[in-house]
Amino acid sequence: MIPERGKIPEWAHRERRRDFEWIRENLDSFWPFAKEVFQELGRGLIVVDTTSQPTGEGHPYGYFPQQDTEKSGDEDTTRIVGNCNPEEEFVILLIKPGERTSTYRIKPVTPDPKKSKEG
Repeated sequence: MIPERGKIPEWAHRERRRDFEWIRENLDSFWPFAKEVFQELGRGLIVVDTTSQPTGEGHPYGYFPQQDTEKSGDEDTTRIVGNCNPEEEFVILLIKPGERTSTYRIKPVTPDPKKSKEG
């Protein structure tokens, strides 16, 4: 059965929540990396192979410039990369088991210094 357009099955919601939690846990690595590589290579996305994890290390990841994304033929990812504001957000593609992928546009939230001050 194919879900209605715009309707996401419950398993996909659960997977998406786990993905966001994992990205949040690793934000201290991904966000500085994305900003630095953007300055060097321009607009693009981080690709993480979640199917591989060398002993004692995290999942391998790298940065792919926008032109490589466009060559992939993945229209959704190409659109997300094209609409991203690299000064404020980054795009991450997770390679998953079963030859699946998930692409997210992430905008890290910076704490408001006015709210963190005690008054």
